[in-house]
Amino acid sequence: MSLSAAWRAALDGLIHDAKPYKDRCVRSVEIAHGLPDEVISGEGTRKNGGRFVPAGVRAVYASLDEATATAEVTARKARLGGRAQISIQDYPRLTYIIAVEIDTCVDFRSVDTSSDLGRALKAALDPADLQVSQQIGQYLMSKGVQGSIFPSAVAPGANVVAFLDANPAPIVAIANREDVDKAIEDLARRMKK
Repeated sequence: MSLSAAWRAALDGLIHDAKPYKDRCVRSVEIAHGLPDEVISGEGTRKNGGRFVPAGVRAVYASLDEATATAEVTARKARLGGRAQISIQDYPRLTYIIAVEIDTCVDFRSVDTSSDLGRALKAALDPADLQVSQQIGQYLMSKGVQGSIFPSAVAPGANVVAFLDANPAPIVAIANREDVDKAIEDLARRMKK
């Protein structure tokens, strides 16, 4: 399926209204992938793809609040593994506060659900199917968009995705990097004892 002309035109209007986005967001990761550089590398998305991002593209996701981050983790597990429960081997999890700075960001949160754009967004937020959302993401990236804010498909909140392969790339960083590095060093020191 490819995007209809009506959906592309609706997306063009959203792109025209793109604005900078700068905020701190929440990212939850398994401890196995919890090193700070890995958390913001986009490599997991490059390998597996995700909502608005096909496999092969580096991107970082975060939620605008912690409750949404938790709901997203559970839903992703259900989509990938067939069960919604996070298995015990995926604990402990680390929750990071990441700073996101995107110069060209589209925001889907106030889209009229009865419009062409609303119908495209509804298809993109299908919890079981990422195909339409990935086509929309590819279209956005082809037009120079660096990221998107979109309603959660599984919770009342919203998420942000930063397309790290955009040119120029958005800025994604661990918000309290020095504190995180110090805590990791302290933990490693205690484990050696």
